[in-house]
Amino acid sequence: MAISVTEILGTDSLSGSRLVLNDNFNIVTSEINAMEVYFNPTAGTITNLNDVKTQSLRVGLSTILLDVNASTFDILTNVNMTGNLNLNGGGLVRNDVDPQTLNDTFAAGSPISVGTSTAVPPYTVERVGNSLGTTVNIQLNDGVIGQEIFFVYSEAQTGVISIAGASTPLVLPGGTNIELNAQGETVHLLCVDDGTGNGVWFLVGGTGYTIV
Repeated sequence: MAISVTEILGTDSLSGSRLVLNDNFNIVTSEINAMEVYFNPTAGTITNLNDVKTQSLRVGLSTILLDVNASTFDILTNVNMTGNLNLNGGGLVRNDVDPQTLNDTFAAGSPISVGTSTAVPPYTVERVGNSLGTTVNIQLNDGVIGQEIFFVYSEAQTGVISIAGASTPLVLPGGTNIELNAQGETVHLLCVDDGTGNGVWFLVGGTGYTIV
C-alpha cells in the first residue's frame, strides 16, 4: 500500500517545517516497522505472510533446489513426504531409466553391481541383455524401504542374465536368483521392511523370468 508524506518546498522555512519533518519521519518509521514484522534484514528471513504472488521462485544459492517459473516446475533435490500425494487431472510419468544397458559389453564387467554397499540403486529401470553363451551376473545392492526397481531384457539376444542380492538375498519362492534370457522378459522388485527396519527386495511382478 502506498504511503504519502507532506512535501516541503524550497521556499519553506526549515524551522517552521519542523513539525512536518517530524511527521514525515514518523510516517516512514511506522511503515518500516510494519514491514519488519514480516522482513528481518538481520536474519535474512520473511515470515507470517498471508499471500505471496510471483512469476517465478528459486530456492537455493550455490545449488538450486527448487526452480519455479512461467514454464517449468523443477525440484532438483530429494523430496520427503509424510502425507498423501494426490494426482488430479494428470498422470505420474516415471522416466528414471539407466542410460546404460547392463549387458556383456558393459564397462564394469560381470558381475555387474547395481548400487553399492553405501548407496542404494540409483535408477528405477535397468535395461539388460547378453549376447554370450555364458551368464552375465547382476548383483543388486540393498535399497530403501518402498523403493522399486525393474529389470527389462531389452536386447534381441538369448544370453542369460542372472540377478541376485549383493549382500542380502532376494526374497524369492524356491530360489535365490532370477534369470532373464529373452527380449521382453521383465522382473519387478519392491524393497520391503523385513520387520526390523531393514529393507529387503521382494519379487512382486514380471513376465518370462525363471527363479533358480
